[in-house]
Amino acid sequence: MESRRIVLERNVAMETRDGVTLMADIYRPEKGTYPVLLTRLPYSKEYGLNFMRAEILAEAGYVVIVQDVRGRYSSSGKFVPYVAEESDGFDTIKWAANLPYANGVVGMFGLSYYGYTQMLAAISGAPELKAIAPVMAQNSMTDVFNDHNGALELGMWETWNLESMLPNMIAREESSKRSERLQDVLRDLDNIDSWYDFKPYVEWPPIVRTGAMNYFSELLSLRPDDAHWRGITVRDHYARVNVPGLHIAGWYDCFLDKTIANFKNGHERGLGDKLIIGPWTHANFTQYIGNRDFGSAANKFSGPSMHKLHLAWFDHHLKGRDEAPRPAVEYFAMGANEWRSAKNWPLENTHFTPFYLASEGSANTRNGDGRLHTKLPEGNQTQDFYTYNPENPVPSNGGGTLHKGLQVDGPKDQAALELREDVLCYTSASVEEPLEVTGPIVVELYAKTDAVNTDFTAKLVDVAPDGTAFNLTDGIIRASSVHQNDVANHILKYTIDLWAVSNVFLPGHQIRVEISSSNFPRFDPNPNTGGSFIDTATSIPANQVIFHDAEHPSCVILPIIKK
Repeated sequence: MESRRIVLERNVAMETRDGVTLMADIYRPEKGTYPVLLTRLPYSKEYGLNFMRAEILAEAGYVVIVQDVRGRYSSSGKFVPYVAEESDGFDTIKWAANLPYANGVVGMFGLSYYGYTQMLAAISGAPELKAIAPVMAQNSMTDVFNDHNGALELGMWETWNLESMLPNMIAREESSKRSERLQDVLRDLDNIDSWYDFKPYVEWPPIVRTGAMNYFSELLSLRPDDAHWRGITVRDHYARVNVPGLHIAGWYDCFLDKTIANFKNGHERGLGDKLIIGPWTHANFTQYIGNRDFGSAANKFSGPSMHKLHLAWFDHHLKGRDEAPRPAVEYFAMGANEWRSAKNWPLENTHFTPFYLASEGSANTRNGDGRLHTKLPEGNQTQDFYTYNPENPVPSNGGGTLHKGLQVDGPKDQAALELREDVLCYTSASVEEPLEVTGPIVVELYAKTDAVNTDFTAKLVDVAPDGTAFNLTDGIIRASSVHQNDVANHILKYTIDLWAVSNVFLPGHQIRVEISSSNFPRFDPNPNTGGSFIDTATSIPANQVIFHDAEHPSCVILPIIKK
C-alpha cells in the first residue's frame, strides 16, 4: 500500500440548513483528492475511533470525517435522539463531498447509533452517498426501546440513556453546580444494582437528580404510533434506501432482527447488500462472549480484519476496484463454531419444523416432566400452571440485550433459573447426530391468565450432557399488544418472536424451551393490573396456565437445515 502523510484537522465546522454548527475531526492524505468515509455519532469524536481507526482508513486513501451529532460534545443545537439525523446527514454528506480534497463520493461507516445515522442518511436521498456499512444498527427506535412486542426494553434505556448520554448532557450545562451534579450521577451509576428498588421507574435517582434527561420521561410517555416515532423510522421508508449496505450483526446483539431486516431490504431489491452474523454481543467481536468461548474462528472479523473488510467494501463501491466475491450471507454456526455461507435469508434449505410442548402437568423447573418432541399432540393433555409475581420476577441472565450494567448479555448458564417454580422447562431427547438450527425462531403458545394484562416469555436453550444450559435466543410478548383488553380468563394464542439464531446441537445435547412471564431488568415487569411500572408501583400476582393439547398445540418452530 502506498505510504501517505496524514493530516488531522480538529473541530472543523459545518453549518446545517437551520443554522446549527456541527463539528468534525478530519483525517486525510496531505495531497490529492479522495472519496470520503463519514461517521456521525453522539459519543464523542474520540469514542468513534474505538471501533474503526481513522488513520488506517486515511492511509488507505480516504478522507475520513468523524462528526459529533447535533447537541453532543462540540456540536451546537439541541439533542433529541435521531430527530435531526436524516436532514443533518444529508447536509453533512453534501458538505463533505464538496470539500477541496474530496472527489465527490461518500461512504458511511459505524455501529449502533452511528449505524443508524447511516440508515437515516440513506433515506435522505443524498446523491453523493454511494455505500454504507451499518454495523449492529436498528431500523426504528420504537420497537427497539419501548415496544418490544409491547414490553419496555428497560435495561437498554438504563444503559444507553443514563450511562452513555447523561454525563455529557450535564457537562454541557451552564451551571455552577455542574461538577457536583455530574459526580452525583456517576456515584449513582456505581450503585446501579440498587436502582431497581425504585418504582415507578421515573423515580430512578439519576432522573430525579437532573433535568437534563427530560426527554427520557417524555419519550417513555409516547404511544408507539406517535408521530415522533414515525419521523425517525427507516423501516417504513425502505424504498428510499437505494445504496448497498454491508450489514454486520451478532446472535446476542440487541439489534439482531433489525440488522437482518435492513439487509433483506437491500438484498431482495438487488442493491448488492451483504450480511455477516457472528456469535457476538453488542460491539464485541471476539471469541469470548458471555460465559462461552467460541474458538478462534469467532475472531475472523475483529481488529485489523474489520478494517480490511470495510476497506474492501468501500474500495469496490467508491473506487471501482474489484472485490473478491463474498456470499450474500456469512453466519457463524455456534456449537460447531465455524463460519458458513448462504445465498439468502432465511437459508434456501430451511425446513421449518414444529417441536411441541408436552407434560403430565409438572413442567415446572428443569427437574419437571416437561417434554419437547415433533409428534403432534393428541386428545386433551394436562395443562401446566405457574404464578407470576411482579415483585419477584425471573432475573435476566444473558441474551441479546444492551444492558451492560449488570453484565447480563450473551450466553449464560440457565441452570439456576431453571430451578424456579415459575419457569417451565420443555426438553427434547438427546440428539443423535449434529442438528443445525439456523434462521428465525417463533414460539406459538396457547395460554390463559387471570390478569387483565400480563406477559409471556420464551427462551431457546442448548443443554449439554453435563446439564449446562446455555441460552440461544429469547423473546417476550405483552398480552394486551395482541389481544387488547380481552385477555383475562381466555385461552389465547401468543406468537412469541425469538428473532433468529444459528446453532448446531451436537450429539448428546438436548433442545429446551423455557416458558415464563418475566425477564427483569432487561424488560419491565408487567404489574398485571393493566398499568405499567413506568408510572406505578402497584402490582398483583397472575396465575398462568399453559395448554398443549390437540386443540392447543403449543410449540417452538425451529428452522432445521437439511444438507
